[in-house]
Order: sequence, then C-alpha cells, then structure tokens
Amino acid sequence: MMTRMREKGQVTIPLDIRESLRLAKDSLLSVAKVGDGIFLTPEPSVFESVSGKFSKTAEEKGITLERLLKDLKKIRHHKES
Repeated sequence: MMTRMREKGQVTIPLDIRESLRLAKDSLLSVAKVGDGIFLTPEPSVFESVSGKFSKTAEEKGITLERLLKDLKKIRHHKES
C-alpha cells in the first residue's frame, strides 16, 4: 500500500487501516524512526516503552548498535548455513 507525503509532512492513512484501528480526526499517533523506515502506531505505543527500556539496558551493559548488527549478521549467516 502506498501513500504520498504532502506539504508539511502530512500523509493520508488509508481508510481501511484507520477504521480497523479506530483512528479518528484527532487521534494521537506515535512516530519512531526504525532503521531506514518509520514506525507509526496509535498512542500509547508499547514500542516506545519497550525500546526505551531496551536502549537503557543496552547502554548500561555497554552494548553498542555496531555490536548488535555484527551479532545479527552472524545469526543470519548461521541460519542460512
């Protein structure tokens, strides 16, 4: 499904999605950048809460994004073998 971004960054969420999520004119949405994409969820967002806790724990344990990506590549390679 595709939509076009308008002036001032406005996008139209297709009607069937709005209806299934019970979104109305003034519904609050949570927006997060995830990699090269955008994650849009109705407020309140469980994603924001979980990602915040994950980020805090990773920082406390010294886990970097580079390390996570390196480990992910290893896991993917192992599964493909």
